[in-house]
Amino acid sequence: MTDLTAAALLAMVLSFVVFTTAAAWYAVPRMRAVALAAAITPLLWIHTFRYAALQLTSAQEFGFAIPDPTRNQIVYGDLIGMGLALATLYALRYRWRLAILLAWVFVAATVIDLGNAAVMGIREDLFDKAADVSWLILTFYVPALWVSVVLVAWRLWTRQESGSLTVQMRPRPGAVVLPFTGVAHLGCLPLPRTQSRSPFQRPAHPQLG
Repeated sequence: MTDLTAAALLAMVLSFVVFTTAAAWYAVPRMRAVALAAAITPLLWIHTFRYAALQLTSAQEFGFAIPDPTRNQIVYGDLIGMGLALATLYALRYRWRLAILLAWVFVAATVIDLGNAAVMGIREDLFDKAADVSWLILTFYVPALWVSVVLVAWRLWTRQESGSLTVQMRPRPGAVVLPFTGVAHLGCLPLPRTQSRSPFQRPAHPQLG
């Protein structure tokens, strides 16, 4: 292993550590407290910049030794992922019925694309060849894509799991709601169980979202 490869791998590992820590401390608690659409929208925006992969054409012209088939697979895969992320954002924004399906298609396509790009990168020894913008994308942006797509998949899955378990609460008549908490001081009455919840509806209880 050359020094260039070791440096790139170390930078990528550190990026994963930083993004995972930030996700666990800040993203996950917030995602549990808001509706599905609000939870995954910021993560989808991260993927709308995947057209940055087009810079491989310029990098190749200036000495980045990446074969044309590998370059094309990476570029087209990222463009497809970007398109799916943008389509999902529109679907969530305008509350299309296909929003959840689109989100799952985005997750599947992104995992396949990133996994394929990782295999090709190892096979073509791109860790040892990447420089400048290509190096930053490989060691900084790619880990961000992985962590964000895992969070999207987790939020989609937990929504399905909790759909039949969620019990919404409403205050009893005359109950006093404590400021800033939304908790009724004199107790709550459970509403009927629901099989599913709209992705645009904020969970009644963050811990059950």
